[in-house]
Amino acid sequence: MKENIIIDIIGHDKVLFKEGGTIEELLKKIDAPKNIIAGIVNNEIVELSYQLKEDTSITLISTNDRQGAKIYRNGLKFLYITAIKELYGNGTDVRLRHSLDKGIYTTIDMELNSKVIEDIKNKMNELVEKDLLIEKVATSRKEAIKYFESINETEKVNLYKQMTNEFVTLYSLLDYYNFFFSPMPISTGILKDFDLTLTKDNAVILEYPDTSGSIPKYNHMEKVLNVFTSYRSWSDKLNVNYVSDVNNVVIKGKIKEFIQLNEIKQNEDLSKIANEIEKNLENIKLVLIAGPSSSGKTTTSKKLSLYLKNKGINPFVISTDDYFKDRKDTPKNEKGEYEYDILEALDIDLFNEQITKLLNNEKVVIPTYNFITGEKEYKNKEISLEGRDLIIIEGIHTLNEELTKSIPRKNKFKIYISPFTPLGLDRHNHVSTVDLRLIRRLVRDYRTRGYSGADTLKNWPIVRKSEEKYIFPYQKEADVVLNTALIYELGILKTYAIPILQDVSYKDNYYMEAKRIINFLKYFLDIPVDTLPNTALLREFVGGGYFE
Repeated sequence: MKENIIIDIIGHDKVLFKEGGTIEELLKKIDAPKNIIAGIVNNEIVELSYQLKEDTSITLISTNDRQGAKIYRNGLKFLYITAIKELYGNGTDVRLRHSLDKGIYTTIDMELNSKVIEDIKNKMNELVEKDLLIEKVATSRKEAIKYFESINETEKVNLYKQMTNEFVTLYSLLDYYNFFFSPMPISTGILKDFDLTLTKDNAVILEYPDTSGSIPKYNHMEKVLNVFTSYRSWSDKLNVNYVSDVNNVVIKGKIKEFIQLNEIKQNEDLSKIANEIEKNLENIKLVLIAGPSSSGKTTTSKKLSLYLKNKGINPFVISTDDYFKDRKDTPKNEKGEYEYDILEALDIDLFNEQITKLLNNEKVVIPTYNFITGEKEYKNKEISLEGRDLIIIEGIHTLNEELTKSIPRKNKFKIYISPFTPLGLDRHNHVSTVDLRLIRRLVRDYRTRGYSGADTLKNWPIVRKSEEKYIFPYQKEADVVLNTALIYELGILKTYAIPILQDVSYKDNYYMEAKRIINFLKYFLDIPVDTLPNTALLREFVGGGYFE
């Protein structure tokens, strides 16, 4: 057995290191930056407690990296939960509900005030100062079930009972054990940056740094919160709050009925929006639908169109995608790649000219953008507005006033859509809206554009960057927010997504992300696609829909 091994640290020199030493010990040897939180070895993310046993290369992950920021957030969650239980007892129920703006919306089963929030922050800082070990623990599934039964976290018990593997990974901090769907920091010492904001509805926003290292200012999104609250209330009535609950619906053979209940809920929300538009039809001429990638804008616009037609209103549905500039005029980023997600990629002058003409009862020919040739084509019939006609426009920039600058605000009704799922793996691990949209996009890109899983994963950071800049800041412009999440949908999407992701090579840069999503989807039982109505929004991604 060798006493020393050679570690090639990417971006640093090669180091002679003792066999069996940990990455944490290696960092001390090279005087690494203080914000290193994990490493990549053999294309796998590993924690700083990982033992190096052979010659290898390693990439260090800092909190400024996307993966590192995610690990930091999960460590912060554990710190937050532990601090509360240290202060108020192990039986205190803490729930991490969902993301809201740049933080995590959490609830604690007690009356909250500024003194309580300050006490929690002080306790968190105390635990950070002590630099306590966050230990990775492998245990049997039966022992994990026994532990979570003892602390009455029944949703974890149910999830583990549905699993088939005999061993599970938990993390311990002080005397508390928990499960987090991510690697974790090695200790609390790195978790120095955070903030807590008390909301008027007796909840707490857990705020964390972005990849720049600073904590973004929290902007309260009342309409988005109301949507989450409404859906959580609805799912409470159905007793379906966690992944294990959805799985139980499948096990009991009631998934068809549950899918129909989801459809009724979403259709009722659309019906309310149609009623609101009809009440103000004298002013409303444009209905603008925006949302981030894979929110279901196309299906939503077409479904809303049917609801309006049922009221004797005649809508024209227009996609801003058809107003892309010809490819020769499309802006490029610093790498020379076309940027289709920015406002400047659209022919705004033509768009405003045609919309203005329509509102003045003039006739126009709406273009169709040919994604193969990269040019607009004018093959559609002339259209014009009459009487109870109006225009529905869907696209990622439609809430931005710059897009429709020639039309008065009173003539516009703005809808922001996104899949705000209330579902959680358990009370401390919510299902990410971002992950949900990525999985939808993986399935649709493969089906409609022939993209591989690696192609979509490669493009996703570019899409996310554009969303942060061009979509999320305009949520506040919306007259109404529509939730396009379907609580059951990951059980259907997984049957498409897992094979796509399994095709990502072990040597590919996106293998780690592919593996992470595969492991996440394994918690969901399969749901046959033939249980899905052809009018369901999910058909936009899996195909076979009425609106295609």
